[in-house]
Amino acid sequence: MNKNKVYIAAFLITLGFFAVIGRLFYFQVLKQQEFLEYIKKQYYAEEKIILPRGTIYDQNGRILGISVPTIDVFAIKKYIKNKEKVAKELSKILRIPYQQILRKLNGKKNYVVLARNIDSLYKDRILALRKSLQEWNLGVVESSKRYYPLGSIAGSSIGFVNRYTGQGTAGLELKYDSILGGGFASIVLMKDALGNPITIEKEKNDKNIKDIKLTIDSNIQYIAEEALKKLVKERKPKEAAILIMDSNTGEIIANATYPNYNPNKYWKYKNHKNISFQNAYEVGSLAKPFVLAEAIDENKIDFSKKYYCGEGKVIVDGVRIRDHKSYKNLTPEDIIVHSSNGGIINIALRLDPDKLYERFRKLGFGKSTKTFPGEASGLIRPFKRKVDVAYASIGQNWTATLVQIAVAYSAIANGGYLVKPHFVKEIIDSSSGKSEKINPEKMGKVLSDETVQKLQKILVQVVERGTAKRGKSKYFTIAGKTGTAQKYDPAIKALSNKKFYTWFAGYFPAENPKFTVVIFANEPKKIKKWEFIGGGSVSAPVLKFLVDRIMFYYKQKPDKEVEHGNKNPQGN
Repeated sequence: MNKNKVYIAAFLITLGFFAVIGRLFYFQVLKQQEFLEYIKKQYYAEEKIILPRGTIYDQNGRILGISVPTIDVFAIKKYIKNKEKVAKELSKILRIPYQQILRKLNGKKNYVVLARNIDSLYKDRILALRKSLQEWNLGVVESSKRYYPLGSIAGSSIGFVNRYTGQGTAGLELKYDSILGGGFASIVLMKDALGNPITIEKEKNDKNIKDIKLTIDSNIQYIAEEALKKLVKERKPKEAAILIMDSNTGEIIANATYPNYNPNKYWKYKNHKNISFQNAYEVGSLAKPFVLAEAIDENKIDFSKKYYCGEGKVIVDGVRIRDHKSYKNLTPEDIIVHSSNGGIINIALRLDPDKLYERFRKLGFGKSTKTFPGEASGLIRPFKRKVDVAYASIGQNWTATLVQIAVAYSAIANGGYLVKPHFVKEIIDSSSGKSEKINPEKMGKVLSDETVQKLQKILVQVVERGTAKRGKSKYFTIAGKTGTAQKYDPAIKALSNKKFYTWFAGYFPAENPKFTVVIFANEPKKIKKWEFIGGGSVSAPVLKFLVDRIMFYYKQKPDKEVEHGNKNPQGN
């Protein structure tokens, strides 16, 4: 044999060998990931299941939101031998129409989910059916769904989890979605050579979940909701709410809203708003104590003097502003106690308008507290004219949320400090049991000691003998202020004389404040034709129902003797 031919053949064989090695190196090393992904697409498919989430508790450990185990019933229809029989037997067990199941079994998809979020108690019956029919491509996959044991109680605060994605979509479920976990996991289906799913291979579930304990006390929440129901039944407002907050820590103890919804059936409701946070309204006479606070700090008020109140009207920059009653001269205390528009405007016009504006801003108005998803900021603009100051002093032409009002009135209650409102008391790692407690936050002193002392004394008198007298408790001393704001009516392009926002904001017990409460109604209706609609006649009376029940729930002793024969004056 020719030696050259042998060498050439050997060289070609060696070259081919190295070419094969190089090609293998290219596919198995350089392009490994790319080809694994290609193979995966060819032979695997992913389906989604809903993961369990962390549990939501109230401050006493009562469950408010929990993930309950469920099953999804699936079939790989290509390998189902008797579709009619399967549909008929499943229909009996699951109480789903036979035709609905059969339609899915005859559909285009080879892997089909016949029923989702079925109670896990059905699992054994379906597996028994699978065995009896010898239909091994009928099966179950474990999943979960969110359940709220108290139904609509605190519904607009807790929010809900989307039943298709497993993710928090509204309320605290949305705000703490990343902590509570949940969402989707993937089940991986192995496919045959034709691309048809033949079996479930594995599940992916690498999400860490945590539980949260809220500041809400479900018992106080229930009391608030009962009080709100009474108000809604009597007054038929468009909207209404009661917000109760710890005056010293900012913990939100209860938040009842109307409209509300049951998060177990959230899809049946068009409106999922929480108006205590997501809407802002004109506050009316709730603004007046803060005008007085600025007057005290600017040293432009004398509590021993009486101030002219306009005798029913005040004209500022050519604009006529009416009072709810005709007052001639009142002391600063009585201007607040009887809620005189003319009196407070007279005081406000003595002040530095820039300092008054900053006073409102420092109290938190015009800024979101960032407590709740989608929270409104409210709107307050600098005062450029005297009439701007006049309207601002009576709570018109600027807006605030209920939570902003609660924060501002808490500052009067707790000695002048702005607190950070919050819903979460504790975050608990469900796997390790370790917990992270949320410490209360104070954001600085915004009211002087002198101002606090004077306002606290005056706000008690508002409830005892002033515009909020209809809400006076026989057992406990309450401090607070009523408010009434005329709504703008686009039909007449002016403030309405028939449509109002009504308010009460205050705290109790007055001597050692524990709770700040805000009561609100949007366009409440008259009970009697002659009645005057205002914070004193609509919002203040709710206190009678509310305060006594809360204080007795906490086993607090009354701080005053029982009184009889209370009159029921109406006011602003």
